[in-house]
Amino acid sequence: MAFQKILVALDCSSLEAATVFQEALKLAKTERSKLMLFHCISWENEETINPLVGIGALGNINLHKTLQKFCQDSWSEEVDKVRHSLQAYRDQAISQGVSVEYKYQVGHPSASICEQAEHWGADLVMIGRRNRFKWSEFLSRRVSSYVLNNASCSVFMIHTGIPCPEKLSVSNAQAIFN
Repeated sequence: MAFQKILVALDCSSLEAATVFQEALKLAKTERSKLMLFHCISWENEETINPLVGIGALGNINLHKTLQKFCQDSWSEEVDKVRHSLQAYRDQAISQGVSVEYKYQVGHPSASICEQAEHWGADLVMIGRRNRFKWSEFLSRRVSSYVLNNASCSVFMIHTGIPCPEKLSVSNAQAIFN
């Protein structure tokens, strides 16, 4: 089974994005696949700051304006960082002869990854998964768990909490997906 379109879900705010990207790049080179590098800027970041905006709304209009500007600047900075990270990964893939595009959006990462994979017609999603205790997985439905259970295509989880093997065994990966 050859994977023609691989959506690579990257958390550009994490050091683990490089591990996921490198594994996706290896697979894309082996399979001659096209990559879609995808990052979703979480709504949770906005929800953390927005309650602060309401604090000064009635009492101090200057505080309200200052907090709004802070929020806008923070979002602008976040988008710039994500865009630069994705462009750097794209350039690296292109330099190795891999067809690649990238996209970022604001939303809920879990659902956005699944929606983007379906919209783009991906036949594989590659996503990082940190090693955590089962209890924490039980308490909060993480992005990787959601994608695994809801994606419309195969999902390849890269365990980023442990060192990655030197070589990704494509035949082993294919056996998992068949």
